[in-house]
Amino acid sequence: MPLPDANKKSPRVYTNLQNLDLDSVSFSNIQATGNPIAVEEMNEDEMRRLVLVNLARLVTAGEWNGLLTAGGGGMEQVGVLAAASSKFFSITKCGPWGSGEPGDADTVNYNTPVYVPFVSPNSGTVAGVSINLTSAAGSSVNYIVGIYNSSDGLPTTLIGSATMAMDVSTGEIRQTTFSTDITLTRGTTYFVGWTRSTSTAFTLSTVHRNSQAALGPTQDVANNYMAISETGTDNTLPATVTPANLLAVDEERPMINLDW
Repeated sequence: MPLPDANKKSPRVYTNLQNLDLDSVSFSNIQATGNPIAVEEMNEDEMRRLVLVNLARLVTAGEWNGLLTAGGGGMEQVGVLAAASSKFFSITKCGPWGSGEPGDADTVNYNTPVYVPFVSPNSGTVAGVSINLTSAAGSSVNYIVGIYNSSDGLPTTLIGSATMAMDVSTGEIRQTTFSTDITLTRGTTYFVGWTRSTSTAFTLSTVHRNSQAALGPTQDVANNYMAISETGTDNTLPATVTPANLLAVDEERPMINLDW
């Protein structure tokens, strides 16, 4: 059955793809077919056919990333921020997971690693990571921040981490030394993880608790669990996350900036 009110003849989309089935057609086939189609009224029928074929391809393959980006996953539109004059990006405040409402300060009191997702607003090797220390530790302790790859909505492997001393003067702390280079891709979803090196308290600026986006997993209806934590790993960030050890936690998200 043709599209409503459409010319039955498909000069490009159906002609080019007629020998492929939905299980074998790829995004590159869709991209090559659609690339020469100009965005104008006379091409509306062909554009509708292209969208219809791509939607059918995604349903058949059980893969939905193509609806968000060119097959890459994440939110590519966030990447327009890379054109801004500032090189600093607040990854725990920007959408879709963050919130722009500051105002809290929270004590870091989890020895187990805590993870929250973010969409990278820029591509390239990270030059620095920053946090704001509002109350220094009374003895030697480090705050460890790491960036993790993501798969199936969970953190997977550690890309690299930074370590910052928390028994210092309060204020913004920026670390430019990492365990290894952290290279990110704009529009791709990653996780930021953090922990403390010992059971010593210090306080960081955080995103306002009531405005944080929940991740979905929870323990009851009434509460808002804003992060996930990994049991069995204390005071360090593991190289590989164990999904079976993850659980939802009611932990505020520190304001964490990355810069390129």
